[in-house]
Amino acid sequence: MGIRYGRISGGEVEWIEVSHCDCDGIGGFARLLRKQGLKNLAVPRTKHSSLGFLLPLWRLWRDKRKKEICAERGDWKHATQSNNIAWHLFTEAETHAILDRCRALGVTVNSFLLQALDQAVRPEVRTSEKKISWMIPVNLRGDISYPDDTENHVSCVETKIAPNDTPTMIHDKILYQLRRGEHRANHLLLNIGHIFSHQTKVNLLNKDRTRPTGNIGAFSNLGVWNFEDKTNEDGWVFCPPLVLGQLLAAGCVTFQGRLGLATQGKSEKDTIEQRMRRWIENIGEP
Repeated sequence: MGIRYGRISGGEVEWIEVSHCDCDGIGGFARLLRKQGLKNLAVPRTKHSSLGFLLPLWRLWRDKRKKEICAERGDWKHATQSNNIAWHLFTEAETHAILDRCRALGVTVNSFLLQALDQAVRPEVRTSEKKISWMIPVNLRGDISYPDDTENHVSCVETKIAPNDTPTMIHDKILYQLRRGEHRANHLLLNIGHIFSHQTKVNLLNKDRTRPTGNIGAFSNLGVWNFEDKTNEDGWVFCPPLVLGQLLAAGCVTFQGRLGLATQGKSEKDTIEQRMRRWIENIGEP
């Protein structure tokens, strides 16, 4: 599975793919920037440390037993097997205006952008009146530690969003999940997989991806990467991997004061570009 980074110079994008087997989104971006000369670059650490594992695991198991009516994989509107991508880079002024709006609402940029993306994707779902489940990667650096700080220090939460959910409601849902340690529980379950053979893990993954229910895709935010050295005028966009059973993947990153968005999916190029246009419209005029 490849993580896609787009380096934008003069309005043109150069795509670079990094294997998710080697690192996570933050780690891959750190590797690319260090290659450009930012040798002392420090990677972001988690703001949501979770101590212990028994209570988070029990909470996750209990909640997964609750029945919720959500859109299913059969509701995704796949059009083609080719994987297309679209991107957008905001100006510094536009990015500042988006940040100001998030502060006024009292929500994170992550929740604000996810709500706008959720609304943009609903025309691609046959049962758009139902809740949609999203996979949201969570950085675990500071909670766990590996020798290489660019390795996979990532887990996730799955957040179910209703059509009328506001950014504030989404913000509260994600914060609730993080406080309960769902990201830590998911990481612990993932590590249990190390006891299985490679083929067993492949079989389990394929079985999971054929279940009727599942998340529509991943939405990942790499956060803010601003540096005093303003000589590098390149912009960056980023998109997490698209895995079997998902309709799309979408990501965002703020580099040198400019917010960049990208989304990919196994749909016609026009469909991906229309999704991006709806996403930008839902974010609103800065």
